[in-house]
Amino acid sequence: MTAAPLGEFHLSTRIPSSAGGRTVTRTRLHTMLTDALTDETHPYPVALVCAPAGSGKTRAVADWARELLAADDAPTIAWLTIEERHNDLDIVHRAILRALTDSGNPRLQKACAGLVSESPDLGATLSAALHELGENIWMIIDDAHLLRDTDVLTDLESFMRWQPPMLRTVIVGRFEPPLALQRLRLDGRLFTLTATDLAFTSDESAEMLDEHGVVLSPDDLDALMVRTEGWAAGIRLAGMSLEGHPDPSRLIAEFSGDRRAVADYLIEEVLAGQTDEMREFLLRTSVPVSFTVELAEKLTGCTDAHGNIDWLEHHNFLISRITENPTHYRYHPLLRSYLRAEISRIGHVEVEHLELTAAHWHDEFGDALLALEHAVNSGDHDEIVALLARTSLPLIIGGHGEAVDRILTRAPRASQDHPSARLLRAAAALASGNIPVATSTLELLDRRKSGLLVDGATESRVHLLLRESLRVQTAIGTGDIETALKRLQSVGGGSSGDPDLDAFVLLQEGRALLFLGRDDDAEAVLGRSLAHARLGRSLAHARLGDAPLSVMYCLGTLAAVAMSRGDVMVASELVDEALSIGRTQSATSDPTFQLTKLVDSWCRYMRMDPDAARVAAESAEALRRASTGTAGLADGAAALFGLDESEHRHGSVTMVHADSPVSSALPMPPGIRAVLLPAIQYAYLSAGEIGWAHELATEAQSFLGPTGDTPLVEAIIHLHLHRLDLARRTIQPVLDGELDCAAGTNLIAAWLVDASIALARKHDSRAHSALTEALRLAEPQSALRPFHDCGPQIRDLLVRSTGRFGVLEPFAERLRASFPRSESTASDMLTPRELELLVELPSWRTAEQIAADLCVSVNTVKTHLRGIYRKLGVTSRRDAIAAAQHNGLL
Repeated sequence: MTAAPLGEFHLSTRIPSSAGGRTVTRTRLHTMLTDALTDETHPYPVALVCAPAGSGKTRAVADWARELLAADDAPTIAWLTIEERHNDLDIVHRAILRALTDSGNPRLQKACAGLVSESPDLGATLSAALHELGENIWMIIDDAHLLRDTDVLTDLESFMRWQPPMLRTVIVGRFEPPLALQRLRLDGRLFTLTATDLAFTSDESAEMLDEHGVVLSPDDLDALMVRTEGWAAGIRLAGMSLEGHPDPSRLIAEFSGDRRAVADYLIEEVLAGQTDEMREFLLRTSVPVSFTVELAEKLTGCTDAHGNIDWLEHHNFLISRITENPTHYRYHPLLRSYLRAEISRIGHVEVEHLELTAAHWHDEFGDALLALEHAVNSGDHDEIVALLARTSLPLIIGGHGEAVDRILTRAPRASQDHPSARLLRAAAALASGNIPVATSTLELLDRRKSGLLVDGATESRVHLLLRESLRVQTAIGTGDIETALKRLQSVGGGSSGDPDLDAFVLLQEGRALLFLGRDDDAEAVLGRSLAHARLGRSLAHARLGDAPLSVMYCLGTLAAVAMSRGDVMVASELVDEALSIGRTQSATSDPTFQLTKLVDSWCRYMRMDPDAARVAAESAEALRRASTGTAGLADGAAALFGLDESEHRHGSVTMVHADSPVSSALPMPPGIRAVLLPAIQYAYLSAGEIGWAHELATEAQSFLGPTGDTPLVEAIIHLHLHRLDLARRTIQPVLDGELDCAAGTNLIAAWLVDASIALARKHDSRAHSALTEALRLAEPQSALRPFHDCGPQIRDLLVRSTGRFGVLEPFAERLRASFPRSESTASDMLTPRELELLVELPSWRTAEQIAADLCVSVNTVKTHLRGIYRKLGVTSRRDAIAAAQHNGLL
């Protein structure tokens, strides 16, 4: 060992220091280490700081030690740095005494002066001397991983087990030295900091980069953190490379282990000392992104792959287990990129063989995407084509079209032209919203039908079903749905015997039926699709498939069917399950997930959930990033759902009109258009846009035909213009059941229109009857929104009718509570005496009793009561109490 006073200590590292010599302050490490060693209730006598080369552990601990020395109550610190030649007991003893003597503490120097380093019981005598001294002494042993001599290790173990209570020992190394630390750990005497604890945060990385005069944008810093994973050496090397670089984004994108500075560091500090066999093992296992022991054996032919991995893991060799799947290991991205750059030295043919080995392994375990990537890396056309033929289905139904498209750009031209590849590229185009490319790709396949026969008729049928299913998806975007649906149905979808394929084919058929307005047929077909998808999900555990996403797709589309019917409760239940699966499967960026969120936002809107607009806006932003072409519709929905909170209502209504989900040229299920009609119509009229309202009624007729939804939006216009007779004649066929509404919630709106007409005519009995019918229809769905759209007259009628709705009264009370408590002008109009009397009304005492308490005449009380009733717009004591409660006066 060598020892040096801390003030003279210099980092032993091959990374050049910055010109200013500044260091990154690791407040997080400082706090954890200090708290662990000084805790009043349970201080740890021993701490282990264990992390791979380049993690910044020595610098961080040195900074921490200097910080300790700067404090008023600083302990005495002795610093030891281990070297290879010090695996000798006598040298260890002399180094310990030298380190303690050079610590700068005269009393400690005097205590050590009488000790003999050659003494076999130095540990016991040193412990006694330190105990008698009674001062806080902290001993830091750096590069402790170099210790391997049995006598030295045994002596150090014994000393740490019986060290005096005022002593703290901090062991620093690349990996845990072969000390018997488990006993200390079980006794609660060992505190450990690992590479995870030492990894730089974004803020710490930015501080280190600043030492090189480098300031990155948040996106570039995030990208660098992904590449370096907080590894201090990687960040330092990046800072050196970025210093003065004109294009930081491009350099970060290309920053990998084969850059000269990174490669030199990895060779000298990480790979140095490895045997040829271990280097070969590292090269071969770097082929896949991650590997198991079994895959490592296949790649290397090593029967003791488990032992090699254990050794690498124990020695902190930039290898880690994948948290979500602990049986899988991976190398640090920079190390793997270096190994991948070096792998060519084992020969091109052998590298192709390794890639094929990885492809077969991933194919066997159901990871079609990784299998295809390795097959493409091998450049073997026959293997790529065979794999595409086997995996087209899981890749398409798993939503991997775009990823496959990127992978295939590196494949041989013949592989890219294969029909299976073109099917996948059509799926990719659909996923990105590029309908023209999907259309042209499918047309090309039509001209090359003979090329679809790959391994016989069964394979051809799979391709045929996939092609026609993708054609239906394309037609939903172009509008020629009927023809595409007939083609799909003609090939017998849903009966292939493969649950995943049948689920996918039936899903596209169900979507087509939904867009054609055949909701009952769509629900039946989607129910079959869901059954197949759930069956595929139960089988997926054996082959690690993507069936859960098929379940999400089915549930999300069924939720859209429920929405098109105006069934809030069913839609909400389906949405909850679909979104739960999407989050579990990390599919939140999937366009179908985001469209399902739009259905969720509508359910919230109908229930007056204040989060409705936020959810729709989140969906719009995600769809915009995915470039699906539906972001505008989501923007319109978000604007509509947020009108109540908008500070600039007319501007928001203009946004609704610009991105109207009802009048959009994009294909949309007619039921979903219908369900949004009343809210949009009321929004137009509230903004004074009569012209837009008339246009909406005309458009409704064109895309809905002879349903009750069109007379509804027309009647709303007539009511707004106070053409009461025309409004009644227009809405009557809907109320009589002669015209059915496409959306059930629109029948609620129709009865509310009737109630509003009756109120305008002073027909209170009919108004109450119509309102009761609207409540009856809305209560099972918890549909509150239609009552809010109609204006204050419906709210006032609800208040005046308090207690008159029988079994519907709890829902009516919930509805009353959903209206915002507006500032009441009645409170300003009521005199102080009237307000005093108002408080007495809920007591239900007589006028005589109230007069006696207030020391006024009965006539005075009755006069005030008449004034209260007039100002609140009521005619009875019960209604006065309800109105006062609604307006916040009681």
